[in-house]
Amino acid sequence: MEDKKKYGAWKKQTPKGEVINFTIEGQKYNMWVNTYKKKDTEPDFQIYENNYLKPDVPQPIVNDDLEF
Repeated sequence: MEDKKKYGAWKKQTPKGEVINFTIEGQKYNMWVNTYKKKDTEPDFQIYENNYLKPDVPQPIVNDDLEF
């Protein structure tokens, strides 16, 4: 019998609304309530791949050879 895979999700409140974050096999996803839903045939939630990369914080320039 094959073992079922188990995944976790985290709910977070943001200024744009409530989001559920989860990762499946190394790919991160964000799930948002579909606020544009007009008909029952449209999804209740929208799922987006999270490809955000945190920008590198520039390190301060240290120069011990400053002239005075």
